[in-house]
This record gives sequence, C-alpha cells and structure tokens, in this order.
Amino acid sequence: MGRLLAAAAAAVPGQHAACCCALAAFYNSTFNPDKPWDTKPWANKQGWELTATRSCQQLLAAPARAPSYCSWNGVSCCDPTALAGKQCSAVHSVSELKVQVNGLNGTLGSPGIISNLLRLHACGLTRLNLQGNDLSGSMTPEWGLMTNLVVLDLSNNWLNGTIPAALRSLKRLQTLGLGTNFLSGPIPSWLGELTALQVLNLGASAGDNEDGSQGLTGTLPEALSQLPQLAVLNVETNALTGSIPEQLCSHNKLKVLKLRSNRLGGVPQYLTQCTELTQLDISNNRFSGPMPANMSWPQLAVLDASSNDFHGPLTPALYSLPVLGYLNLANNRFSGSIERAVTLMTFLTQLNLANNRLTGIIDENLWFLPQLRSLDLSRNNLTGSISSAIGLTFGLTDVLLGTNSLTGAIPPQMGVLQNLHEVDLRNSSMSCLGTHEDAAAAAAPPSSTADAAANATANATAVDLMAKADRDPQQCDDSMLLPCFLFFSKVTLPRIDNSNMACPVILRRPRDEAVAACEGDSASQLGEQAGNIAEVAAAQQTWDIDPSYYQFRPCRCLEGFRAVWLSNGTRLTCEAMPGTAAAWVTPVTALLCVIGVALLAAVGLFVWLRMTVQLRPRWQREKELAENRKKGVPSGGPATIVVTDIECFSELMTINAPLATRFLGIHNALLRRAAAAHAGHVIEQEGDSWSVAFHTAVDAVAFCLQVQQCLAKTNWPSVAGYSRRPWLRIQA
Repeated sequence: MGRLLAAAAAAVPGQHAACCCALAAFYNSTFNPDKPWDTKPWANKQGWELTATRSCQQLLAAPARAPSYCSWNGVSCCDPTALAGKQCSAVHSVSELKVQVNGLNGTLGSPGIISNLLRLHACGLTRLNLQGNDLSGSMTPEWGLMTNLVVLDLSNNWLNGTIPAALRSLKRLQTLGLGTNFLSGPIPSWLGELTALQVLNLGASAGDNEDGSQGLTGTLPEALSQLPQLAVLNVETNALTGSIPEQLCSHNKLKVLKLRSNRLGGVPQYLTQCTELTQLDISNNRFSGPMPANMSWPQLAVLDASSNDFHGPLTPALYSLPVLGYLNLANNRFSGSIERAVTLMTFLTQLNLANNRLTGIIDENLWFLPQLRSLDLSRNNLTGSISSAIGLTFGLTDVLLGTNSLTGAIPPQMGVLQNLHEVDLRNSSMSCLGTHEDAAAAAAPPSSTADAAANATANATAVDLMAKADRDPQQCDDSMLLPCFLFFSKVTLPRIDNSNMACPVILRRPRDEAVAACEGDSASQLGEQAGNIAEVAAAQQTWDIDPSYYQFRPCRCLEGFRAVWLSNGTRLTCEAMPGTAAAWVTPVTALLCVIGVALLAAVGLFVWLRMTVQLRPRWQREKELAENRKKGVPSGGPATIVVTDIECFSELMTINAPLATRFLGIHNALLRRAAAAHAGHVIEQEGDSWSVAFHTAVDAVAFCLQVQQCLAKTNWPSVAGYSRRPWLRIQA
C-alpha cells in the first residue's frame, strides 16, 4: 500500500500537462457558438474558460495541492483513497468527466472530439457522462478503444445510426446510456457479453427504420438474461416486438424494468421470476391474460401495466404487495370488484383503475388508506355512493370518479380536505336529493305507528314513493344544490358534451362563509365538525360536477336553442329553435370557407409555380442566372444557404483512407460544377462539409437536385469491409 501511494505521489508534471491539454482541446472541439441548433454552448464553463486566455503550462505553474483542472466543472480527479481502492490509475489523473445538460455541441465521430477523449482515456478516464447535450452523428470504431470505461452515458443527445459494434470491446462497462437519441435497428445480442453491466438505458430512441417504425426494433435478446449484475433495464418507447424472454430474470438482480410504449405482447407470466423488482413499467404494449402478480415482489414500489389487454379480476396478490406505492392498471379489461383487502396497501399513494369494467361499490375502507393521494376510478361500472369516510383521507389531491353509476349526494366531509386539487364527478347518477331511498324518505309523510301491519304498509308505501320519485323527482332546495362549502360563480362556460348549454363554474366558498353554511345538522351539513373545514383558495380546486346533480338549475341554453324542462323541472334539454341555425353552424361554415379559400390559393400557387419555374423558357432561366452571377457573393440582403455533409465519411476514412480521399475529390468536383451552374458561391469548405450561398431559393433547390442526381449516377467503387453506402446530407 505504501509503495502504491508513493508511486502515485511521484506523478510527473508532464502527465498533468497532458491531461490539461486534452481537456482544453475537448472544450474547444465542443464549443461551437456558430451552430444554429445551439444558442448557448457550454452554459457552465467554470474553469474551462481559462484555457481561452492561458496555456496549460501557465495554469499548472501556480502552486496548489492539486492541478487546477481538478476543480473545473464536471471534472473529477483521482485521490489517494480512490487509488488505494484501485478505482483510478494515478493521483490527480482525470478519472471522471461528467458534463451534463451543458450545451456541448459537435459530432461524436469528428477527430477533434474522439481524439481528445482517447487522450483523456490515456490520462485515466473511466467515467464519461455527457448526457443532455447537443452531440450528434454516429459513434466511430475508435470508441471501442476506451476499454477502461466503466460508465458511458451519452443519453439525450442527437446520436443516430445503430448501436455501434465497437462498444462490444468495453468489457468493464457497468453503465451504458444511449437512450433518448435517434438510434434505430435491433438490440445486438453481444450486449450479453458485457457481464459487468449494471445499468442499460436504450429507451426513447427515435431513429427511422426501413419499415417506417421509429426506434429500436426486433425482440428483446435472450442474451440480456446472461448479465449477472444487471439491475436497471430501460428499453421504453421503441418498436420492440415479440414477448418477454423466459429467462430474463433468471441470472440477474433486476430491480428496475421499463418496457413501456413498445409492441410487446403475450402473457408476461415470466415477470414473476423477477423477485427483486422495485419498479415495473410494462404500459402501452399488447400484453394480455390475467395480471401476473404474486408475493414474489416484496420490494415492488411502482407498478404500471396500463393500456394493455389484461382481463379478469384484479389478482388477489396485488393487495398483498407490502410496499407498493404507485399502481396504474388503467385502460385494460379488468372486471369484478375492488376487494376490501385494498386496505392492506398501506403505502399506496396513487391508484389508477380508470377505463376498465369494474363493478360493485367503492368500499369505504378505501378511504382509510393513510398515504392515498390520487384516486382515479373513472369510466367503470361502479355503483353505490361516496362514503363520508372520504373526509379521513387528508392527503387526497385528486378524486376522479366520473362515468360510473354512482348515486347519492356529495358528502360534506370533502370540505375538510385541504390538499384537494381536482374532483371529477361527471356522467354519474349522483344527485342533490341523495339516493332514491333519501328522496323517498323526504317525500314520505310522518308516521308514528310501529306495529307489524303498519310497518308492512310503510314498506309498500316506500316502494311506491321510490317509484314516484323516479317518475316525478323532487326539486332540491336552493341551499342543497351543492355541498355547503361550494357555490356557483358568476362565470358560465359552454359544456363540451353536445348538450348546447352553458353552466356556471363551481368554486370553493371562503372558509368563514363555508363554516357558516355547514354548521347545521342536516345530512348535507357538518354540524360541529364545520370548524374543520380547510382554508382553501377558490381557484385551488377544480370541481367538475354533472349538471344533473344540481338539476340544471343555474344552467342556460346557448344562443339559437330554447330550454325544455322535463321531470318536474329537474332536467333541462336544449332544442334548436325553428328557423335558427345551431350555434356551431356559423363558426363551422366560416371555417369551411377559410379552408376552401386556402385550398384555392394553394392550387393557384402550384399552377403559378409550374408556369413560372418548370415551363418557362430556358433563355429566361439563363438570364436570371447571369444576373445572379453578376451580383457576386450574397451580402446585406436575402439569401439561401445550403450546407452539405457526407454521412459516415469518418468511418470510411478509417477503413480505407486513400479510396475515401478519391471519393472526396469526385464529390468536390460534382459540387463545384453544380454550384457554378446555378450561380452559387462557396462561402466555406471544411473537409467533406460545404456551405454554398445563393441569391434565390430556386437556385438553391436546383443545385440540390443536380447534386443528388449526379451522385446517384456516379459509379462508386466498392470498399472492402464496408457495407453501407455514404450519402450526402443537405440542409438549406
């Protein structure tokens, strides 16, 4: 140990200078303020900016405990402790470069970037994290030379192409992040050879494939199951097909699995073998069958299986997952009821079972979940009423119960929920009258008889009253139209349900008014508990209550419609008035007229372009070109700039430099000839990239067409070991 530290302390200044120079060159190659896609490169260049005015010799000359570059933003250097743990190669060598979301720009395959990264790798670099920048292009074979890397994260950039085979040689990689780029093609099976991998992020790729899909294609390779240390696998938002490999979790310790937004299908029963999962997201796929859940997921905290084709009752094992906090099973075909065992889910904060086929009542035990924040049971077939126990779920922020068959009144206990943000009770049978039994009781005459005959008569009378309440419902008192803590504002908005009516916005009362309104002893009030009503700003909560609840009392019909009151004045319909156009007719007619005029203008423009561009005499075109040539290089006025670049040219140079140079000569001759033919002026040329200026867009387009046609007709020699054909990328 002593000899190791002594050797580290004896690191020669020349090594420090090499590291400093490599960092400075990397900074210069990724700081391109003239790039159009980046307005602020290197947003945080603390320390790095010193290289613009001082040499590395000057920066390292000042006495310090460590070289100055060790304090630059994103740079970590090796210290004696890390050296003793064999985590780095020499004291004060650059062990990590972590410059995230900082506006670095450039092409990954450019010599300026890759050569300096290789120099840093020689300086001891083992962890490279450049996620969230503006790096583009594809990765060249030189990336496979950085064999000491344990972390390589290039996610959230502009990379294209396929996952490069050069990464196959990085056997020490523990983290590989290539997600949120523009990659395409299949996931290579050789990833199973990187046995040290713990984190693999290939999610959210958006590269174009030949079949029209975007992102990574093919199936999940069986080889991924051979990664013994794999803990995080993210392949979400791609175009993967097939099913989940049977042995996916047989030989690893997978904790996070994200497969959402793919085209995976089948019954994912093998997921039950992933016994150490903490997060599982398989949403937005084509999985079917019963939901695979059992007690083998004791650490599962997040489960999202929404937007699939699961069916059948909710698996009983779901209720027994001890630390589950987020459960989303929306947009499936689950049936049956929500069991009382839901009360076992004491860590549950968000429950979303929307758009299924659930039946039964909302058990009041659901409201005793201590951590529940968001509940979405909308678009099911639930019945019953909302229990007053909802007032005990103090952390509730969202209650979405619309499009069910719920009855009864809104419990006034919801007024004590301080954190409530959104309530959706649309398309239900809830009413300010309460349940049918409540309505019948309100209409029944008082009775004091208690014998059996009287009770039988009372029961028959109750049935008759309930039937009468259905035929001729009672009108609610104005004070009962809404819960005592809510009121109708003066602002009315048209409804979006084609009812052709406008209803007022519902808001919270100020606390003092709400307490006064809720102090009574009726079923719609809180009595002594009114003092517990929360202080909530009126605009903090959104209450979307179906107008049938308050019997449409404050609603009005839109212009051109007349009100028709039914069911004893408790139901409003709006009928179009004879001879009057519906409210939507005028704006729709105007919109159609605008679209028609736009189409006519487009057709006229097309015809004009054909007549003036395609069919005009050649002598007129030559005259315009001659005039544009006389003007010289465009300056001080409108111009069109065409920027070209040969895709994969760096890769071709690596394979056969002499032949690539010959290709470049042919390419340059074609571009020069086309530019001269269409009055273009070459304003910049760097390697295989050209910038050509034109006075008119017509000249620029003609140049692009001629170049592409000439390139396509050229007989290019084949290159041994290179299967891809380089193509010209043009940006105008």
